[in-house]
Amino acid sequence: MIKYRSALVVVVVACGAALAAPAVASAQDVSTSPTTSFTPPPMQYPFIAVSPAKAKAGEDILVSVGCPVDDLGEVKSMVLDHIGKFEVTSEDPVILGAVAHIDGKARPGFYAVTATCKTKPVTINLEVTAIPTPSSKPPKPTVSTVKPVPTGHSGPSARVGSGRQVSKIPVGAPQTGGGPFS
Repeated sequence: MIKYRSALVVVVVACGAALAAPAVASAQDVSTSPTTSFTPPPMQYPFIAVSPAKAKAGEDILVSVGCPVDDLGEVKSMVLDHIGKFEVTSEDPVILGAVAHIDGKARPGFYAVTATCKTKPVTINLEVTAIPTPSSKPPKPTVSTVKPVPTGHSGPSARVGSGRQVSKIPVGAPQTGGGPFS
């Protein structure tokens, strides 16, 4: 009987814990309501961005600046040889964008792109990547049409296709051997 009593105590404790858990869960469901919208963190204003962040020499990129239209000053970089006219691409917050061209002779590396918003400069790095070059394989050997003269040859050497003609034209029919008396 003692065995059954200890088994019964375990069952009661287990059932008690099981009954307490749904009551707590129920209380949590009533007190909180689910959220369906995400609130992004506040934006650091002013800002500058380039897209793509990695580009090759000679390519175009998009430069975006978060700054009020009247406050936008100079946008410059030593790697950009042309920056287009900035236009508003977003109203809230105000973002201005322009297409810029990377100098075709730019070497791979990181270059600063800086914009001035009122009196505050903002900078971002642009990575210029290497342009893939064709693999540098050694050139194929050329095939020569000149045949070497065999060693020990004492006659005049005539190369194939050299344009030389024979000095004496043979006369008569060629001798093929055989005949009626062979």
